[in-house]
Amino acid sequence: MADIFLDDVRGYWRDLAAPAFHEFWTEYQRDGEFSGDRVILVYRRLIAAAFFLNHLADKAATLQGLTHPLQLINLVKIQNPDFAKEMDACRNFVNDAKHEMKRIQEASLRSRQPDFDDDGEGKVLQFYMLSADGSELYDLCLTVCAVWRFWISYFDGSSEVNFREAISQRSGANTSSPGSC
Repeated sequence: MADIFLDDVRGYWRDLAAPAFHEFWTEYQRDGEFSGDRVILVYRRLIAAAFFLNHLADKAATLQGLTHPLQLINLVKIQNPDFAKEMDACRNFVNDAKHEMKRIQEASLRSRQPDFDDDGEGKVLQFYMLSADGSELYDLCLTVCAVWRFWISYFDGSSEVNFREAISQRSGANTSSPGSC
């Protein structure tokens, strides 16, 4: 048996969010035919990855001493508006998946981008979602990837809002420098 630590933001990341993203990325980047079943499989994996990555905001908000995940997104927005915008789009996508769908979504294919996608012969899917106010169109696959990159920066400490800072604040430390006690 294995222990899963879902109360801990790191355990949630390690045991749920990271594997869900890996499963999405693997299927999203796989070469092959795009049957209706394959499109649904990629979409289902996209939703699962988005759900777990979005829910990390709830876990991290609590760790940061905040009461709501939107407060965390607003905190991120001060330092990095682009990440915050993608996190908010991910949140809207997940809420649409959990509740009544409010935003228009559609799927199509796109050519692989050499600086982003894995090497492959075929195209990859893209799922678009219109923002609530109708002013922006989000490629949800790229959005989930941006949110993934944010969480990597959160845990490795390179984001201005990060895990190390939160742990330091909770322990009452005056500094977050390595080796400080």
